Amino acid sequence: MRRSFAVVPITALVLSATAACGGSGSGDSASTTNTDVINGLTVTGDFGKKPDVKVSGLDVNKETTGTVIKGDGASVAADSSVNWYFYVANGTNGKVVATNYSDGAPTKLVVADQPKAIKDAVTGHHIGDRVAVAVPVTDLIGKQGAPQAGLGPKDDVVLVFDLMAEVKPPLPGPKGTAVKPPANAPTVVQKGGNVTGIDFANASKKPPTKLQVIPLIEGTGPAVKEGDQLTVDYFGAVYGQKKPFDESYTKDPATFGLTQGGLIDGWVKGLPGVKVGSRVMLIIPPAQGYGAKGSPPSIPANATLVFVIDVLGANL
Repeated sequence: MRRSFAVVPITALVLSATAACGGSGSGDSASTTNTDVINGLTVTGDFGKKPDVKVSGLDVNKETTGTVIKGDGASVAADSSVNWYFYVANGTNGKVVATNYSDGAPTKLVVADQPKAIKDAVTGHHIGDRVAVAVPVTDLIGKQGAPQAGLGPKDDVVLVFDLMAEVKPPLPGPKGTAVKPPANAPTVVQKGGNVTGIDFANASKKPPTKLQVIPLIEGTGPAVKEGDQLTVDYFGAVYGQKKPFDESYTKDPATFGLTQGGLIDGWVKGLPGVKVGSRVMLIIPPAQGYGAKGSPPSIPANATLVFVIDVLGANL
């Protein structure tokens, strides 16, 4: 599997200018309610897709906010977390500074961790809203601006964001009904509820050639869907080996989008339909893992992988 980008304040993305950047928008026909919410700024495009942002004569002396598309979801509180798409541009020339619309899944935003300008812009808006913000760069980043991102001290920053979903806090561990696995399945070794190993003593000597999803605890939460932002604990080993090549039980749970290209195919194919609160074992053949190349030094070529996964949370 692969990890997603870390959750960081939006100003860190602007300062580093390392987020995926693209053109000025997709050019899709707008389904907006108000495209010109700020004088000198026009925002068009469909909710959840990269906006088409045009600036012409934009000049603000304080933070200015407008709702481009009005949603009907829950109001966002100052102490909540949401999944959002964002698009940051230079308000003088319209050049893109950072965006996550091309990542395939929205990013978690912890509202309280943001600078005041962003916190004020998000708080009180609703899930389903597309919001446009124009703010002097000095108010958002400081007097020096962000020269490495092409933002001078006299520029304005444009931020357009879509509030996709509330992020519900993850469970502390699996929660549900235990399920007896097949007799020839690898055995989970655990201590205090945490997975510490996988025992292959009674497992089939030859690994299965097709993806297997083996429930160990049947959760009671909503079913996972492709595209969801998942929070999980996991333990991964090469079939037949005692030592893991990766695990999260001794660290923090992992959060990532369940999307093609972001994870190995075995996760993307195996986890949809699994309910939050579940513990499952995935036995993943090489073609749906790391294939003929492997992932040196821990995963050899053509390795069958075994993961034990606790699904602790799933948000759009």
